[in-house]
Amino acid sequence: MVATASRIGGSGFTTMMWNGARMAYLQVMQDTPPTPVATAQAVQPIDESVPLEIVTSMAVGVGTLRATFYELWNQPVWQMLPGLDGSHNLLDVLKRQISLGNVTMQKVIKSPNGVMRSKVYHKVVITDIDEGENVNIGTMTLPKTLTFQYCYSTPV
Repeated sequence: MVATASRIGGSGFTTMMWNGARMAYLQVMQDTPPTPVATAQAVQPIDESVPLEIVTSMAVGVGTLRATFYELWNQPVWQMLPGLDGSHNLLDVLKRQISLGNVTMQKVIKSPNGVMRSKVYHKVVITDIDEGENVNIGTMTLPKTLTFQYCYSTPV
């Protein structure tokens, strides 16, 4: 492969980890980083033609990761994550997470020339599982999406 300056998303250049274990059969990962807990506000007295300043909150909310997996024959996708084997539905997963403690996820980005960087997502919790499906004669794969929320992230 010819060296490139721009990042390539697929083809083995991005890997996601759950508590140190590779998240297998991952098809799509969408990261929505934390946003401010309140909207920025302009401070503009009635006798001023322009704002004097803009104030922002000094806190952010949670971030959200949505991961879509290819479902396998022998188990639901969430059972591939260490600690969640044997859980049968969202309620089981929500209860099981309590015993897992502080979960981290990590995104590892590897360039074609071998340079790596990563981002760690801290205090991760699965908040939703899309167990629905639509199967027809032309269905080739059955993607399933898990929604995770995290408190903060750090670069590594």
